[in-house]
Amino acid sequence: MKRANLLTALFCLCFVTVMWAQPDHPGVVPTRTVTGTRIGHYKDGAVPVDLSIRTIAALVPGATGGYNVITGTGTTSGTFSISNVPFGYYLLQLGGRYLWTKNTVVNADYDSGVRSTEVLAGENTTLTFNLRHLNPWQSNDLLEFINTSTGAFQLYTGTDGATTFTGTYPYTNYLSDASQGDMTYLLQLATQEVGGYPFDSIARFFQIPLTQVDGVDTTIGAWLPTVSQARAFRANIAGADLAAQALAANPGATLTSTVVALDVYPGSLAKGFIVATPDLVGYDFNNDVTPLTVNADLGDVMYGNPFPRSFELFVIYSYQAQTNYLLPGTTQSGPISTSAYGYTPAIPTATTPIAPMIGTISNPAVNGGDFFADRSGIGFSPTLTWVPPQVGRANLYIVRVYDLISNAGVTVPTLVAILQTQGTSIRIPANLMLAGQTYVFQITPEYRPSVNVAVNPYKFGPTRAFADVLSGMMQP
Repeated sequence: MKRANLLTALFCLCFVTVMWAQPDHPGVVPTRTVTGTRIGHYKDGAVPVDLSIRTIAALVPGATGGYNVITGTGTTSGTFSISNVPFGYYLLQLGGRYLWTKNTVVNADYDSGVRSTEVLAGENTTLTFNLRHLNPWQSNDLLEFINTSTGAFQLYTGTDGATTFTGTYPYTNYLSDASQGDMTYLLQLATQEVGGYPFDSIARFFQIPLTQVDGVDTTIGAWLPTVSQARAFRANIAGADLAAQALAANPGATLTSTVVALDVYPGSLAKGFIVATPDLVGYDFNNDVTPLTVNADLGDVMYGNPFPRSFELFVIYSYQAQTNYLLPGTTQSGPISTSAYGYTPAIPTATTPIAPMIGTISNPAVNGGDFFADRSGIGFSPTLTWVPPQVGRANLYIVRVYDLISNAGVTVPTLVAILQTQGTSIRIPANLMLAGQTYVFQITPEYRPSVNVAVNPYKFGPTRAFADVLSGMMQP
């Protein structure tokens, strides 16, 4: 059965149920007080989101379309409360996030693998390297700098043929602090050709309890030990299938990268891939190699693993595309990037390739009309509908709303809201769209097989995948 009017149907179902439950008061819909939390759970403890400065509301579907807005309150301790919310489904607003739910108590908490005290480096912060005992440098080699406590991750390129890595480089990531238990890793990812494709794998490795100071140069001098490459990673990759899902984002999408990696996670993946992780094997990290767009078992990539056994192995694929938007009166388009993306602890074999775990949605529409065409007159509260993906199974869907802004002749996409639902349609709240503005909708099915997303909508697990689509330019 087609579910083009899901919101109205759910409201009517809720209303009928309530009427039967209240025979002594016909026409009176019972209400409840919706409560919940929005707290970040970091490596070093819980940090509440200040909800006192965010809009808190329940948007209840109206009988004639649109929403009835019931305003609530939030606190600095990450709690919120909304009184007089009718039973049934409603759209919960926490600032710029919207959740389609029927829960009376909502857990909007999230997990992060970094420490909450991380500090982003400012201007004039640099790193000076004086590294020795490297593999003779090849053109596709990379030096990876990573800190799993802060999520800092940077890649550097060296000089062909050199066995040292020296020089001073700008540092624009999070600062390492050994006093807070940070460990920084340096990896030389050396190139080996497998099946005609240049893969990188870890060849040299060094770890250091580094402390950086904002605005100051930090020198790292080290002799990098050799990593024995005695393990095999089967590069069996459904590259054509992955590329097809990435390019399905939009008729105007172009493929920008075809990343595949074998990584190690510092501990368990039970709460998801929520921090930057070291790479043991990788392809297309620098976006300057031949895109991997064939379905092929390329053979074994040899690699080593110098990390503790407690670090869990997992595979990542990230095939990215880009769609450009050009507002009338601007001369430079603005890109929005999309992905066919996934991670899993299931390592590929000769018979099981890395393949899309979920595909893009089918038949997306705005008010029942063309999703990909540029359109005007869609109204301030359009309804988006879609059909579940033909590849994989979606546990939920995320809708992002971008406002296209003209800035000095450049089209700049700006994210204004994120909506989340387990259904296959959603009505955009009227207050998100303004007259004279142009918008783009992104719809993303998410695969989170080990998470009860109805109870924990913002949590992740050891396996996750998604694939985006982007609309044409839409005007109210």
